[in-house]
Amino acid sequence: MIQDFLTWMLYHTIYFLIFPIGIALYRYRFIKKERTYVIAFLGLGLLTELTATWFSEVFGTNLPILHLYTVLEFNLIALFYFSFFGYFYSRRLVPSLMVFFTGFAVLNSLFIQKITEFNTYSRGLEALLVIIFSLLCFYKLLIELSSKNPTQQPIFWINTGFLLYFAGNLVLFILSNVILKENKAFNYMSWGLHSCLIALLYILIGIGLWNSPHQK
Repeated sequence: MIQDFLTWMLYHTIYFLIFPIGIALYRYRFIKKERTYVIAFLGLGLLTELTATWFSEVFGTNLPILHLYTVLEFNLIALFYFSFFGYFYSRRLVPSLMVFFTGFAVLNSLFIQKITEFNTYSRGLEALLVIIFSLLCFYKLLIELSSKNPTQQPIFWINTGFLLYFAGNLVLFILSNVILKENKAFNYMSWGLHSCLIALLYILIGIGLWNSPHQK
């Protein structure tokens, strides 16, 4: 039963992406500042899903797309946090990590891990950096708490989604190439759990975008 559900999730994640994109389109005029990078993140996710499906059908693998997606994904998420942090932390922190990560990911894809295999080093580093950003974000929210109910703030939901997704998938990202060699059932369950976490991410982002202030 659980295996069937995880297998279903593996092939239907894109339907959960429709939820936050629909909310973003409906409430676009109320979405400002750092949340515009989240919309770009969702657009990138949709484009990647479609492109990866085509790549897989034509070339038999979509892993080269993952190498490019990893760089673009991290930089969009980093820009989201850079915009939200403002001057609370050093303004050099996020841009420095963006340059470092991009350089590392490119070198990894060119010289260390082939583009036809999972870029586990880059994905693992990305997860660690986003987890750090998420914790820094929660600290800033705590210090600058302007409401007794933090769930009223869009950033709370979006940041929670990023933290749960990347923390939950950290081990999977690091061991992707190992898991790929395991039996088919274990492989499907592992990536099915990944699909559940990304669906949760999309749902939380949707809630965050819905809670965007109604003032233009």
